[in-house]
Amino acid sequence: MPYPLISRLYTLTAAIALLGLMAACAPLPAPVSNGSNLNLEMRRMQATITGQEQEINKLALQVDALEGRLQQQEHELGRLRQGSGGSPASAQTSSASYTTAPSNSQAQGQSDGSPTEVYLRAFGDYASGRYPAAISGFENFLQRFPNNAYASNARYWLGDCYFSQQQYQTAIQEFQKVLNDYPRAVKSPDALLKIATSQLQLGRTDEARQTVARLDRQFPKSTAAQKAQELALP
Repeated sequence: MPYPLISRLYTLTAAIALLGLMAACAPLPAPVSNGSNLNLEMRRMQATITGQEQEINKLALQVDALEGRLQQQEHELGRLRQGSGGSPASAQTSSASYTTAPSNSQAQGQSDGSPTEVYLRAFGDYASGRYPAAISGFENFLQRFPNNAYASNARYWLGDCYFSQQQYQTAIQEFQKVLNDYPRAVKSPDALLKIATSQLQLGRTDEARQTVARLDRQFPKSTAAQKAQELALP
């Protein structure tokens, strides 16, 4: 499979199952004559089970996040395969080669290929967590093909590369370019959500609240607007 995220997802799922089994099969305390000792042992066992349950919940949240990101990537690549005019099998092979190719080979080939190939190469780096290479690839794409149909998406993923590296101010600038340069972009609601999240991370609560209000006003029925309600706005 083209993404290491899948193996990570399997690992986390297996970890959850293992912890669940540990919690279910926690050994009962050995019989003792002293009632206080029994109560102490039961409290210790309960504390152990509680800790395991908390760990399971944390892992479950990580699995949900990874599943969401994986689905987003698969959706993005599916759209590209349909637009490339090639067969699904050949497109999948092509995207996999971009994902697994060494970064220096990708850098050498950035000036080659069609817009779809250049975009896929950069997106493959993004999906694999190679954010510096992805940033270079998306910037190359935007410089060479500023009017391409995927230019707004490239700008959004460029911002998300910085967001994933916790460079929130730079991420805000890139997401803002999505809104300014591509006012009808499909990613506009998501860009607003990421701007609000970045502002929260930077401690700019008032600005984040204004951004969420703008998101609700401009895109009230979007998934991003629904997710914005989950932000911890004081």
